[in-house]
Amino acid sequence: MGAKWFWGIIILAFLSLLWALFTAPDRSDAMGEDIRNALRSTGSNAEVSMSGNVATLTGVAQTDDEMARATSIAENTECSACEGKKRWHRVQNDMSLAKAAPVATLPEQSPYIFNAVKDADGNVVLDGYVRSEDERKRVLAQANALFPGKVTNRTVRLATGSPNADWGNVLSQNIDDLNRLDKGRFAMEDSRSVITGMTSSTDARDAITARAASLSNYDGSATITVPNTGDKTQAVCQKMLDDVKVGKKINFAYNKADIRGAESFDLLNALAAAAKECAAFRINVEGHTDSDGSADYNQRLSEARANTVVAYLTQNGVARERMQAIGLGEVKPIGDNSTSEGKALNRRIEFVVTQSE
Repeated sequence: MGAKWFWGIIILAFLSLLWALFTAPDRSDAMGEDIRNALRSTGSNAEVSMSGNVATLTGVAQTDDEMARATSIAENTECSACEGKKRWHRVQNDMSLAKAAPVATLPEQSPYIFNAVKDADGNVVLDGYVRSEDERKRVLAQANALFPGKVTNRTVRLATGSPNADWGNVLSQNIDDLNRLDKGRFAMEDSRSVITGMTSSTDARDAITARAASLSNYDGSATITVPNTGDKTQAVCQKMLDDVKVGKKINFAYNKADIRGAESFDLLNALAAAAKECAAFRINVEGHTDSDGSADYNQRLSEARANTVVAYLTQNGVARERMQAIGLGEVKPIGDNSTSEGKALNRRIEFVVTQSE
């Protein structure tokens, strides 16, 4: 009797083993599909392959947490095609971590500048630097809201090197004030802010002037004219020209009178606009050089450069009879001619407002 039971047990075990061997592939495939569906339902992009009772996860995870979450989901998935929905499998995670995108390093800009010009038709051109993409979006959104359809973003770029945390606030104020002008411009450089222009409202002029003078941590100034009020004195006109020139220079080709560089022409265009607002006065355009070369040569070069500037201003609407080109050569240095920095300071064009004859 005992032998019969023994052989019965052996036969049942053998049949069970055969059943397991024949059904194992189906159960393995079903388990893999169940794990795959569970992963997809949670938004995981992990892939799964089954080999016997081993579920291998592959794919790319963005974080360690995402990888651990995929393992947990796979381990806790039940087999829908198995009796009792048993978790009879084990999980091997062969996923890889995505490489972190390199952090872009912003260039450092010195001097840190921003310029905006509004013409008589309300068109506005922006150019300069801001500290972040969010700040660039705010600046462009503000400008487009105030000047819809008339904003040209020449190059508003990202850079480090701004003078202090007030840069964005001062920039926003200048855009607001530019909106109150009939035409004008503002220029920011490091901790200096200058706004010039024309408005028909004395209230607007006074408000902009007061706001510019009250800037915190900035050297702010404003030169705003109101036509037909008789308030443009010789001193006001001189200041207008001086303010436009702050931080800028008219450059020439080496040892020649040819104007060089887009920045030089931008400056001359701004000077022409300011000069036309002071039609009651004359302007002496003075050329200066460093001490390299002979005094006679420098005198001739300074005269030629002053005449070139006068010709350009004339072409841009400044009455020729209001201007006088004067060459002063090397006789009035403002820097040390023994250094390259001093020589660069001495090579310059100055504008002196005088009474009309």
